[in-house]
Amino acid sequence: MTDPLIEIEDDKQKKTELMKRVFAEKAASSSVELFQRIDRACKEGGKIEAVTLSGGYTNYSYKLFVPGQPDLAVFAKLSFEYALWNPDKNAHYDLQRTVCEYEVMSKMAEKTPECVVAPLACYDIEDEGQKMKLLVTEWSKADEQLCNQFIDGAVDTRIAPKLASTLATLHTIDFDPDFNEQVKPCMLSLFDQMIAYVKITCEELKPKDRTEKHMVILGSELMLKTVEANLADCSTRDCLIHSDSHAFNIIVEAKPSIEELENFGPNGNFVLVDWEMCMAGPKGRDVGLALSFPIGCMVAHALGGHLDANESINAFIISLLDSYAACMSEAGKSPEEVASIIRNVTGWVGCFQFLAFYFLDVQMVDFPCETEHDRKYVKDAMGVLGLKLLRLSYDTDYFPEGATTEQVKNMFLSLVEEEVTETAHERLMHRRRRQPRKSSMLRASNRRVSDAMLNFSARELSITE
Repeated sequence: MTDPLIEIEDDKQKKTELMKRVFAEKAASSSVELFQRIDRACKEGGKIEAVTLSGGYTNYSYKLFVPGQPDLAVFAKLSFEYALWNPDKNAHYDLQRTVCEYEVMSKMAEKTPECVVAPLACYDIEDEGQKMKLLVTEWSKADEQLCNQFIDGAVDTRIAPKLASTLATLHTIDFDPDFNEQVKPCMLSLFDQMIAYVKITCEELKPKDRTEKHMVILGSELMLKTVEANLADCSTRDCLIHSDSHAFNIIVEAKPSIEELENFGPNGNFVLVDWEMCMAGPKGRDVGLALSFPIGCMVAHALGGHLDANESINAFIISLLDSYAACMSEAGKSPEEVASIIRNVTGWVGCFQFLAFYFLDVQMVDFPCETEHDRKYVKDAMGVLGLKLLRLSYDTDYFPEGATTEQVKNMFLSLVEEEVTETAHERLMHRRRRQPRKSSMLRASNRRVSDAMLNFSARELSITE
């Protein structure tokens, strides 16, 4: 039997060479000034090199460059027709998403040029019957995922207001309600799997952890009402949303020193990347996804005895919520509308924690946990907190309608603090030693993690069997 790791590596090498060849051919006849310069450099003896940044299940991402000429570099993403972050092997992931990605990046790069890189080209590729798209953009000098700062427990205070402003700009532009609609079926199939799991868990009454005990206590009727409300929210078209704005798709300046956790890049720059899931959607999803990983890191730090690290993360969370609410108010939203948006944010934090972290095991491998036991504890905590936040957003018996922005925010922060405090008590009860804080292993290994890598190992695809 062929080793799947070898198959994946062979596929990666083959696609990398294909991508380099196609780009070189297109650059030779392109009107894009940067492409012309790259083509001239190649004709003068240089060559195009590619470094794989991430990917393998919906796309491969690369840095394309001419060695020795740092200004001759672009970002390239080769996209496929499938999405293996989805356990449904038959789920099709339409390539039109890459065309839409090009379009929305063009629009946003004009409005927020410091926070969205400009796309340069989008090409069709077909090889051995497989259709692909090649998106090429400018190269961003920001090159480290924001998740590293939450893993460190030291977050640049300049990022949250800039992120809030960028998302608010996206959420207030004119849009086509059907924009990139073809990506939704692949995403919605995940909810079908989650709802089936909820039904079985509540019916069998055999909980294996805190999360399932919480589900059983709530009961099948209330659980289904809550998760189905979240599913229905997926179909709303409040505004144009990025839809994948978690901490791994927010790129910041690299820290000058790996060892000195508190140091940051000089300018506090960031860019929001990976726009292929952008669509018309629910108003709170983007900010909700941006907050999910930081909260998980707070629980992990509490388990490791690093409550001091959580001060920086908590400040980021509050700053993002307050800055975003202020931006939406400035854009003309009424106090009632802003409160409704922030309440919706809490639901999407809860969704990502329960569906992605707990149910699908996405991103769990990169939380700052010392042992597998710790990781399982944090995963379970995400399930419990996720369910509470889903109810905060969608269950008016749990939290009444008409609450102000400040009331919603305070309830949200209270639920987060409750889980963090319970985790700290868990550590003390078991007389666990305080673990030394470490810099992110992702930074130390100089690798960037994609959505697919967060969830799947080539040797551990058991959920898809």
